[in-house]
Amino acid sequence: AARPILHDATVADGSGGSHKSDARKAKQAGIKVHWDKEADGDLIARLSRRVYDYVNHVLPFNIIEDGQEDLMSIQYFGRGLEEDQPDRYMPHCDGDCNGMLFKPGNRMATIVMYCEIPKVGGATRFRNSNVHIKPKQYAATFFSYIDSETMKMDDGFTEHSGCPVVEGEKKIVTQWVRLGVDKENPWNSFNTLGIKYTDAENQ
Repeated sequence: AARPILHDATVADGSGGSHKSDARKAKQAGIKVHWDKEADGDLIARLSRRVYDYVNHVLPFNIIEDGQEDLMSIQYFGRGLEEDQPDRYMPHCDGDCNGMLFKPGNRMATIVMYCEIPKVGGATRFRNSNVHIKPKQYAATFFSYIDSETMKMDDGFTEHSGCPVVEGEKKIVTQWVRLGVDKENPWNSFNTLGIKYTDAENQ
């Protein structure tokens, strides 16, 4: 369903914006969650509700859907053994991973849902934690990068990569979960440095 609106995936550019980069070779498209249709059994709303229910099961923050990012469909298309740049995502952090105090409104957890898995490649690797996850279709991987007691961010252990997709296709749906967002302060009121646009303008 996302294929007609897929576009090149981007990364943070270090100055508050985003750009295309050789570090990330994939296609992506946002999936709007129609919460007004949840009571009618809308599948996307039901899926998203399960995400937040799980997050609140393992973290003590009472996260709600208001102000959160849309679900993101991310698709990696294999390029073969001879290609210089198969689809992949080089090591990166989804939020801050510098051991500093959490900045309200920023990402603090990720859930990756594996919809289609490739024949060769496509694992998720946390190199600093020595964890290598070979995806299974319809399974999910969850990780948080905040200490709920100290409110400090991870110090590099959740840095991860999407290993090259060598044969076949990898299709995932990702939810980046934020803490400190709501209807008045949604996710897109913050730049990629985690600073509110209104605050950045006054600096």
